[in-house]
Amino acid sequence: MPLDSQRHRPLLPRLAQQPPHELEATYGDEGNSKGRKRRRPYTSKACNFCREKKNACDGEPQCSQCLRRGLQCEYKMITDAILKAIPPGIQLVDKEEALNNADAADLLEMLKGAPDDEALEALNFLRFSNEPANVGSALRSYDVGLSQVALNRAILPPTQTSLEFELMMRHPLAYPTWAPVQPSKLDLEFLLLPSKIRWDGTGPTLTTGPSDGRSYLSPYGHQRRERSPDASSLIGPLAPSTLYDNRLLGVDISQWTDVPITNEFSIAVLQLYLETDHPLMPLIDVDLLLDGLLGQNEFCSRILVNALFAWACQGYAVFEPEATIIGHAFYSEAKELWKKTKEARAADHVCTVAAVQYLSVTAVSSGAGAEYVEFLGDLLEMSRRLGLFNIDPSQTLEDDVDDSADHRRAKSQIAWVLFTCLTFFSMHLHQRLIEHPPRVPPPESTIHVARDPRDPGLSKDYKRRIYDAELLREYCRLFLIIHDMIQVMYGVERTPYAKAITLAFAEETYKRLLMWADSLPLEMAQGDQCTHHAMLLHICYHLAIIDLFRSLLRQNGAPRQQLPAFKSAEATPDAVYAASVNQLKRIVLFYRQNYPESSYCFFWQSALLYLANAMLAAAKISGHVPEWRFYFRLCMTSYQTLYTGFRLAKGITLSLLSMALEKGVMDIPQARAIRKDLELRSKHHELSDLVPVSWVVDLDLAMMDPSAAQAENLVQRFQEVQLYETNGNNDTLAQEP
Repeated sequence: MPLDSQRHRPLLPRLAQQPPHELEATYGDEGNSKGRKRRRPYTSKACNFCREKKNACDGEPQCSQCLRRGLQCEYKMITDAILKAIPPGIQLVDKEEALNNADAADLLEMLKGAPDDEALEALNFLRFSNEPANVGSALRSYDVGLSQVALNRAILPPTQTSLEFELMMRHPLAYPTWAPVQPSKLDLEFLLLPSKIRWDGTGPTLTTGPSDGRSYLSPYGHQRRERSPDASSLIGPLAPSTLYDNRLLGVDISQWTDVPITNEFSIAVLQLYLETDHPLMPLIDVDLLLDGLLGQNEFCSRILVNALFAWACQGYAVFEPEATIIGHAFYSEAKELWKKTKEARAADHVCTVAAVQYLSVTAVSSGAGAEYVEFLGDLLEMSRRLGLFNIDPSQTLEDDVDDSADHRRAKSQIAWVLFTCLTFFSMHLHQRLIEHPPRVPPPESTIHVARDPRDPGLSKDYKRRIYDAELLREYCRLFLIIHDMIQVMYGVERTPYAKAITLAFAEETYKRLLMWADSLPLEMAQGDQCTHHAMLLHICYHLAIIDLFRSLLRQNGAPRQQLPAFKSAEATPDAVYAASVNQLKRIVLFYRQNYPESSYCFFWQSALLYLANAMLAAAKISGHVPEWRFYFRLCMTSYQTLYTGFRLAKGITLSLLSMALEKGVMDIPQARAIRKDLELRSKHHELSDLVPVSWVVDLDLAMMDPSAAQAENLVQRFQEVQLYETNGNNDTLAQEP
């Protein structure tokens, strides 16, 4: 028969070579194997698809049947068909529990056969995940290793939208992946009891519970120790090896103030200030300041020293409460010196500008009522005269040809530091303080790094200066964007905040913020090694986003709108807002738990204010997760701790309690307990507690009625609550909207 007329059997790809023991089991001995029918390899289980279709399954992670059809191959020990076959009224096991057990058993089988390194990596991820199915799916999908995207999905904290996941993947510096946190598994005693810090000469130690307790915690809340709280151990000289700079040992404080304190006390206060607050508000370069304290240059004055100590003693009061009395003495002397300076019409100087800024922030943090408004006006006018900012672009500035290089550097630095500080204040006052940014060269132009800052041969002081310079540069870049926001939100047209922000402006500004975050140095990324100064930088970033999108939220009456710049179908203002709130929750929790500065750094209170507002808004949303109560209580506790040094914390706390009572999410006994704790903590405050008249607390209400949202009015409302309580009308009040 001709070859072309024969019908040949088509050739198939050769099967993979089987191991010898499988050949024996399949074909028998070699002498009888010829002509014997080959059997299929045996598998102990089949995938879901093959079970349903009764196909021959090879039991591989991606079986040949599913692979040929382009299906996702899945394995479950108990299928829907088996569960449906159970007679009515008889239930062997809960279906959801059975499927979860099947996923766990399936994952266990895969871990047994996975290489050691892959199995170890899978176990590490599994420790932070409650979804074995997701981890198992990642193992099945990739033969060479784990799917990072799939595992991130498995271990991420619960997210509201896919946009948040997109932000975490595309912008990890601004939206890092946090490990899941269950509030029920945290050290609630440490987190939710107001802390008091004492000083023992070696560093801060935190205490929890009543102020007369004897149980002390380390700054991180892990190791307990017993020590005597007698006054002799609270204030004392620090060892030179722990000093911020050895030049502090040469400072004679009596040359700069009439307040009777020892040099040892001044060293302790300056040490804390230079480490905690100065990198955030470096009005005077630290080298110029320290040399000035030693009388070696012009960058120090009596008014500057008194104003600086008035501010710094508030933070130090957490270690020694009586420092508030000393701080008030510094504040009074600085005010008197400023009054004489104005009467004498003395020439403006950068030291005087810095002193008035210290007086202004001290007046705010101490709740000095309208005093800070006067200082703020003086500061803005003096800055304009010196040409620091608020200079019309059409106006020509005179060159400082007669000034020294140090003076020009000091002028540039204080101009940009004041710009960031006053822009930050604008966010809390809901008014525009600076119209035109500084025209002097920014601080980054004066930074000269001759060597790599990561070089191990560099000294600690040199690395610190490089880091502080980079930190100031990033703050300036961020607040230039926030300044443009404030120009629109609180412009001269007096347009209500709720109507000033358009979707196009919000989206364009958000892109700028994301670009800024993506360009941050890795040293400032969030994590265990992140300094508290960089953490506050991330706080300011998310506060700006929350303010930017607040008026576009559906809960505030805005229609649903889409952000076309993102791929996610859920890219809405609500999703962007929720992503920053979620990040803020984790930052506040992490900062409170790991940074002792949470007890004596005033600037982080902004995160508490914004988060508390977000949690009160979430409490009224139907079906919202119940985490809001934990985070709101965390904010209240942090404010109670800050009240030891900063009297403004009491006014904000009472304002938030008033908001919670009006929303019906807190009862009067809870509010009474917090108020009582504040009263116990106020014994070392000589002056009565006042509240700045323009400090905005109710952020949602401020969009339409800024005056009603200010702390003064909210505290007055809380006082009315107390009056109702005294008259026995608790039930009536609790039912008010």
